[in-house]
Amino acid sequence: MTKSSIQTISTSQVMSDVAEKFDGLPKKLTREVISEFLSLIEDNVVSGHKVRLDKLGVLTTKESAARKGRNPQTGDEILIPASKKVSFRASKTLKDQIVPQR
Repeated sequence: MTKSSIQTISTSQVMSDVAEKFDGLPKKLTREVISEFLSLIEDNVVSGHKVRLDKLGVLTTKESAARKGRNPQTGDEILIPASKKVSFRASKTLKDQIVPQR
């Protein structure tokens, strides 16, 4: 699969698909529930909590300490500041669906 053949699914498409799957569920309610779900995940990750989503994976934050680096153009030493990053680790279930066990 090439990068250009990967299709991006938007949040609104997911909301629409969920509303269709649960026939009779109003799209407005579906939008509110999914928006709140995503907000709760975001709030917890920002607060430093580990968020485990069964069958999908784990979202966490990781901290990188300040360190010395080099400017590749000049060779000058620079200080790379400490930072926080969001990390996602896919579950075994998801990994097995993407790459079946050999």
